[in-house]
Amino acid sequence: MSSQAAAPELSEWTAAERESFFSATARHRSAAARVRLVSDACALILALVVAVLMAPICYAVLGLALDLVNLVLPMPDLIGKVSSAISVVVDDFSIVTPGRWIYLLFIASLPGLALFFLAIRSLGRLMREAMSGEATTFSARAPNGAVLSEQRFANVVVEMAIAAGLTPPRVLVADSDAVNATAFGGDAAHATIVVTTGLLAELNRAELQGVAANLVGAIANGDMAIGVRVATILSTFGLVAKLGESFANREAARRFLRLLRSSWRRGASKHDGELTMVLTNPFEAEPVVPDVVADGDKAIPWRTFAWMPLVGPLVISGFFGGVLCAFALGPLLSLSWRRRRYLADATAVQLTRDPDTLGSALQKMRGMPVQGGFGAWVAHMSVMPSGLIGAKSIFGGSSVPMSPSLDRRLKALGVLGAQVAPRTRRQLPFLAWCALVPVIALLVTLMSIVVVGLLYISVALSGMFTWLPVLLIHALLR
Repeated sequence: MSSQAAAPELSEWTAAERESFFSATARHRSAAARVRLVSDACALILALVVAVLMAPICYAVLGLALDLVNLVLPMPDLIGKVSSAISVVVDDFSIVTPGRWIYLLFIASLPGLALFFLAIRSLGRLMREAMSGEATTFSARAPNGAVLSEQRFANVVVEMAIAAGLTPPRVLVADSDAVNATAFGGDAAHATIVVTTGLLAELNRAELQGVAANLVGAIANGDMAIGVRVATILSTFGLVAKLGESFANREAARRFLRLLRSSWRRGASKHDGELTMVLTNPFEAEPVVPDVVADGDKAIPWRTFAWMPLVGPLVISGFFGGVLCAFALGPLLSLSWRRRRYLADATAVQLTRDPDTLGSALQKMRGMPVQGGFGAWVAHMSVMPSGLIGAKSIFGGSSVPMSPSLDRRLKALGVLGAQVAPRTRRQLPFLAWCALVPVIALLVTLMSIVVVGLLYISVALSGMFTWLPVLLIHALLR
């Protein structure tokens, strides 16, 4: 009997079951585009709803500003016009036509959408800086030419970049026991690839070529710019959620505002990466430090009265945007990104013309430590990103993992011709799926009820705490 362990039995594929890397890349690209289209529509609808919820405070600020200017120069009575439009809807709800509703919703959402546009522009700059080569929050150095493994990896990166028709990205080495590699940068022209010494010690040249091809393929496919875009969308809604949360946790609000001020300065810094994590993980647990009133002092703090006009528009909007972003938009974006992980794997096969290079590398990396050595804001571009729900990354707030499981990736590589042996997974029985359908339908129904209830609560709070004080001030100024 041979002393060597028996090799894992590989499944035989028929010609009909094989797939070329050309058709695989086209299929994954098309699937990612479809999910992205749905996620864009979801983001737009979310933005419209949040913008409408914030309409009372937006029009209140604009109207009172016009009232102040009117003391010097004649200005239109914006608050009076808005009050008249609201009165028509309240007095006779049934006579408002669908076209009139669309018009009113469009007008109501304009100021909020303008704020969203400004936030997206500002946050987009921060996200690009956070993912640029100058904003590294981890220790990395240039490859040592005297170390064979480091020079070899730098060489295969150049080879794969030439094959992809790209300018060779900068290569850095992180001294870490983690077995992983990642890429970051604002776009393909400013990309950097970082590899850990732990990975260099475990893989041979062919396997390093597969890893390099995966990262270069992701860069060539535009994943850099798409990652910035995803982070910007999620952080925009996260900003609204964080502002709404500030009312209940004053100390957390102070820390967030300090980070915001530091990040808004021009120039890349580690604060940009920290802000990315804070905004794209808006419901991450923080120590709650509520305002406490002494036993002998039953008076409500004046700050509470000062903030009350913002309760309806901002607090409800923040909670609404954060919840739907975490349970609707975030999962859609994660599903789209999962397709891009398959696309990067198929592109690696196209560049190397050998599916076993990446397949063998992934199998060796199975079970090894992959976290550590990198900033959390580049986890989505790593060869082995964490598949755990809630892992800290730009997809950390999503209820869907940002990366497919290793076994699914190996199975896809097997279809492309790799000699891999993914572990078989137990399929969920048909009866279990039948039981899940009504549960999912119930959850969707409950979520819809919660959303409608939040809308009614927001309208009531806005009318009581926002619009009534505004009308009194408006009457005094006019």
